[in-house]
Amino acid sequence: MNVPVATAEHSQRSLRGWLVLSGIFGVMFVTSGMVFYALGAFLDAFVDEQGFSTGLAGAGVGIFLLASGLCGYYTGKLVNRFDARWVITAGTVISTVGMALLSQVRSGWQMFVVMSIFGIGFGLCGLVPTTTLVTRWFERRRSVAMAISSTGLSLGGIILLPQMSVRIEADTLIFWAPRFAVVYCVLLLISTWFFIRAWPKDVGLQPDGGRRSNESDGTPDRPPPGTPYQQAIRTRFFIFTAIGFVLVMSSQVGAIQHMYKLTGDRLGSDAAAGAVQVLAGTSVVARICGGIAALKVSLRWLTMVLMVVQVVGLCMLAVAGSGPAILFGVLVLGSAMGNLLMLHPLILADAFGVRDYPRIYGFGSLLMVSGLAGGPFLTGVLNDAYSYRSAFFALAAIAVVGLVVYSFADNPVRD
Repeated sequence: MNVPVATAEHSQRSLRGWLVLSGIFGVMFVTSGMVFYALGAFLDAFVDEQGFSTGLAGAGVGIFLLASGLCGYYTGKLVNRFDARWVITAGTVISTVGMALLSQVRSGWQMFVVMSIFGIGFGLCGLVPTTTLVTRWFERRRSVAMAISSTGLSLGGIILLPQMSVRIEADTLIFWAPRFAVVYCVLLLISTWFFIRAWPKDVGLQPDGGRRSNESDGTPDRPPPGTPYQQAIRTRFFIFTAIGFVLVMSSQVGAIQHMYKLTGDRLGSDAAAGAVQVLAGTSVVARICGGIAALKVSLRWLTMVLMVVQVVGLCMLAVAGSGPAILFGVLVLGSAMGNLLMLHPLILADAFGVRDYPRIYGFGSLLMVSGLAGGPFLTGVLNDAYSYRSAFFALAAIAVVGLVVYSFADNPVRD
């Protein structure tokens, strides 16, 4: 049976978008596995190798998150003005330097400086440019594309983190940090320059593989649809969504960054690496399911249900003392973890369009990451003073407040 010519041509055009998505997947895979998930292993190494307290090392992670969030805000402006590939490349270079300098940290102030550099680089090549690219290349199937690309975040934790953890445990972070940095840089540059293009129009296409109707008649491009930045950030929807996600994601990241140490303290280092792998693996499956569900159900209600799931998972981990109990808690938390991170950009793109999405998401990320910076620090301080049991119950309480605040946001207004 012959395939119609028009169908074949559309399939070829659509393939271009999926090739770009594979590059975005690669960037997320490397930055997540070698940076975001690895922060817990770096924290543990600072405690073991340099004698830092858990609270001090957690503050270093908080500085990293704060720097990346602040930089992410300005990254939104840069992505609107310049080719996203050059923005990601700049972030790759800076974060490579930051990763290599981890080997030189010997005191608290040095850790704060290095983690600031590391965070700035991560902000330039992290979620702001990558999710912007997804929103530009996909419209009808945006939630599925976002789910697929952000699966790289979890797979990075599953595949890359264990390799890094084993090497750090066998030797030291001092020895391995520069070597990790070289691998990190090479993998990111390949993903960025071999697969990614900044806009569909750069290759004569529209989102979802459509053909540009004005490519032959000389008609100037229309501006992308969407709400202007200044108008968007003043809406009730944006304000309540931002505050709710600040609280919920703060509790989530606090748990993620201490998951390795919590499990290691209770069950040993081998179990710690396994717990992080299960957490990441669960989020892969849950994220794909969530991306499909987002095509059919209200984003608002889906988000609220997942926030409840996160609270339950945190409470389970607070009291878990055996291997099966920790495993069950990790499975529950992982079900919410990946989806909530994916839903934040989807919600904003759905409500405000692609016109100023990089700036809107960048500002939302700045607010969210400002809160995230306190999550690992608070968890570390409560563990030093009391225990991880008290720390994780506190994280659950923060997530409950975030759920209540988000519930007062209006439904997103679709263009």
